[in-house]
Amino acid sequence: MMKGRHIAPLLMISSAFAAGGASAQDHGAHDHGAHKKAPVAAQCLGLPVEKIAIQTYVFASTLADIPVPAEWDTLPVAEKFERLKPSFAKLAGAKPDPTKLEAVLKQIAAIGYRNIEGMDLIGGSDPAGYAKLLKDNGLQAVASHANLDKDKWPATLAAAKARGQRFIGSGGFGGPGLDTLDHVLETARNLNALGEAAAAEGLTLYVHNHTGEFDNRFPYDHGDGKPVMTSAWEIVAANTDPRFVQFEVDIFWARLAFKPDRFDDLLAFLTKYRSRIALLHMKDLSATGSVTDMGAGTTDWRRVIEAAGPQIAYYIYEYDFPSDPAKSAKIGFDYLSCGGQKQAGG
Repeated sequence: MMKGRHIAPLLMISSAFAAGGASAQDHGAHDHGAHKKAPVAAQCLGLPVEKIAIQTYVFASTLADIPVPAEWDTLPVAEKFERLKPSFAKLAGAKPDPTKLEAVLKQIAAIGYRNIEGMDLIGGSDPAGYAKLLKDNGLQAVASHANLDKDKWPATLAAAKARGQRFIGSGGFGGPGLDTLDHVLETARNLNALGEAAAAEGLTLYVHNHTGEFDNRFPYDHGDGKPVMTSAWEIVAANTDPRFVQFEVDIFWARLAFKPDRFDDLLAFLTKYRSRIALLHMKDLSATGSVTDMGAGTTDWRRVIEAAGPQIAYYIYEYDFPSDPAKSAKIGFDYLSCGGQKQAGG
């Protein structure tokens, strides 16, 4: 089983497969329950444009020259990642052509996005220069996925500040991992330390889930002397200071972890922990276990937004390796914002 393996934050797509691939493959083979049809697929959400962002990872294939056939868009996520695996090496330390990067940012801005969540993998090695490139295209970096390396953390924070971010995060929870209770508790201690350092620089640390954070469960005493099986995600939450550690919930991976036909369980989780959830990854789940365009899947997004609460800072669109990133990004923006309210009445 791969889902218990440590998530390597440097390579988001590979870590997603490692953490959730086997689980996702299992789900993809089964019926996805009462939410087969998108309950409001023909309707948009009308979220404020200033609270909408896009994870630049949507354009990873463009920036790293990774071809994605259109027929792969309908594959269960684990199968899609398996086919992409030979290409993952192109992302490690990738430095995209500046002209190509600028063209992608222009596309993102032209669609209507104002905010991005970057990944250091493809975010440019010059934070100040990258911040200027964003500004020149009318974009603001609000968050990013970076490596939770203690030794490099001061430089990571400095880069985030240079980009003008409010949040600094990771695609995983960092080391030593979530495979044992002792490791979960140590991971929480590490996150507290990193988060306290971030707070001292005016930044908020957040971490992002796949399925392993929920699938990995351990006997845990919540204070009454009676240990109960508790997910690694909840144990980390219980052992981190809300001032220093917040969470980004990826709805796609969370739905797979909670089981697609137990949607109310996910909603109850979002409501219970809303004070710890700062960001949402808006990523839709199809009935066959693939990532799909916003509004074309099985997620009742209005109920998600209501359960997660009004404190969400940004609703961040993400799609893992779409065959046509620009097209999917536009569908996402239009669904989230109702076309920017038709570009503010235009």
